[in-house]
Amino acid sequence: MTEGTPPPLAPPGHSDSSSPVRVLRNRNFARLWVGSVTAAAGTAVGGIILVWLVYSTTHSPIAISFLGIVQFLPTLGFGLVAGALIDRLDRRRLMLTCDIGRSICFGALAVFVLFYGVDLEVLLGVMFIVATFSTVFRPATNAALPRILPSMALADGNGLLQGGSTIAQFVGSPVGGVLILTLGATVGLAFNALTFAISGSMIFLMMIPPGAQTSPSRRTRRSSVLSDVREGLRFVLTQRALLIITLTAMGANFFLTIWGSFLVIYAGVHLHQGAAGFSVLVAANTGGFALGALLPGRLRTDRAPGLWILPTWGIVGLFVLGLAWTSSLVLAVALSVCASTLLSIGNTTWLSGVQRTIPDEFLGRYFATDEAGSFAMIPIGLALGGVLIFEVGIVWAYVVAGAGALASNIPLFLSPEVRSWGQRPATE
Repeated sequence: MTEGTPPPLAPPGHSDSSSPVRVLRNRNFARLWVGSVTAAAGTAVGGIILVWLVYSTTHSPIAISFLGIVQFLPTLGFGLVAGALIDRLDRRRLMLTCDIGRSICFGALAVFVLFYGVDLEVLLGVMFIVATFSTVFRPATNAALPRILPSMALADGNGLLQGGSTIAQFVGSPVGGVLILTLGATVGLAFNALTFAISGSMIFLMMIPPGAQTSPSRRTRRSSVLSDVREGLRFVLTQRALLIITLTAMGANFFLTIWGSFLVIYAGVHLHQGAAGFSVLVAANTGGFALGALLPGRLRTDRAPGLWILPTWGIVGLFVLGLAWTSSLVLAVALSVCASTLLSIGNTTWLSGVQRTIPDEFLGRYFATDEAGSFAMIPIGLALGGVLIFEVGIVWAYVVAGAGALASNIPLFLSPEVRSWGQRPATE
């Protein structure tokens, strides 16, 4: 086995291709999975505690909005540079540095809150630094996975990472509430710091084969990080299918943010179910995302990712419209499961397709560019959703969200480049 070849998933002659967990036999992937799931649980705990600290101290919804905004600003401001660094430097070391930095930030914040209390400016500043590290970590992880797993296992690998992280976040949120009530916010922040330390230790133990961007000859040809950014943007513009997919996702995210972010208002005001109904709907969305993440490997969506994206992403808006038109909790749960499952299938299919079709030397820049564009629409969607709910109510806000998501995906159906993107023979 050469240095750049991922280890086999099973001995020759061993047939377990139907099981997505087979990828955990790859030690490097197993370590990445353990670290990712642990960090996701810690992030959920920390997120609940941070919102509680801000609101209990300021009682200001504007302050909570600032907390959300500062977590998107680094992606918008530094995302393209982060992509260039990922393609220029050792990805494992970047990921390790980010986890160490995030662990130190949360540990320091826990100490500060313990001795000095809550200071909004300090808290927002720390979260900005954490978000900056995350801006590098997320695309670096996506770009590193093709070096860890063979092409045939990428769908299952992405599915396990996304499904495990989704479930961990779902479990971590109530744990954060329990920690606030029992042991205090500082313990929860320290727990978040510990989870990032565990994730970093897993990455430290990994062995990621080097890629094309680490060769001395390529480094010599590069004059600066900014030239790498320009090179990456030029490359993205040449990928017509992926450019259409990214622009479509930007529009869809703008509208689907309304669906997900205001679910608590939908459950309480429209369904009249209160906290119990909200919890059931959140569980339905979580279960659907986890299920959808595991299905692409079973459905072999990697054979024609462009064709699979059309029905999965394309009709999610129909289920959101259904949520607006029903007042039954049971039907709302069913619609939520369908919508989140389809969305997750599309996300995992797109991610695996990109990892298989984009050259390794451009993966970091493509993922960072896509993330910067997609994330840019989320705070705008939050603002629009709040205004819509205030002016016309949650039902019509969901109508706008569903109809907008449907309209945003029309370019996917009209583009022959998207339909043919990533297709390969079944025998490959």
